[in-house]
Amino acid sequence: MVTAERAWARHFMDEWQARAGDPRLPYWLRIASLAYGHHENNGHAKFKRGEIALILAKVDGETGEIRPHQWVGRDIALAVEYGWLSEGSFWGCLIVPAHSVRKGDMWATPKPCPIHMRRKAKRAKSSITEDFAPLKPAITEGSSARKPHSLRTSERKPLSLICSTEASASDHPDHKEGA
Repeated sequence: MVTAERAWARHFMDEWQARAGDPRLPYWLRIASLAYGHHENNGHAKFKRGEIALILAKVDGETGEIRPHQWVGRDIALAVEYGWLSEGSFWGCLIVPAHSVRKGDMWATPKPCPIHMRRKAKRAKSSITEDFAPLKPAITEGSSARKPHSLRTSERKPLSLICSTEASASDHPDHKEGA
């Protein structure tokens, strides 16, 4: 089966960058616009920590204070859900869907994203260390008992016993015999 070649057009990245600064648009669309305005040949748009929050920031009209956008992760997730960004997008690298946009030579193989390669290696390393991490020692005879704040719900005495004025001193969790 032969499929017809998809029609395509170019987009100007500065136009998408301008849309990212438009406060009339929802934040998720402004984040997607950032990706479309900054992506490299591999479809990835890299950002420094806090950079997207500052780009989406609001300025307090009275004080002039810059208030960075606090929900970047949530809005990236919405852009992914709506299909404007690809899975794997996060504050450090937004991914334009490969089926939507292509930059550079159409037949060149895009270079892998160094940020995502680092994250993948870090996750692999952490999963290996978790697999071989030593187990925490169990409480054995002679070791200290659990503190009241670390007791499981089933081990705690009812609050009515602790707070009651009629409760005896021996009912108190800190009470020690012979003290």
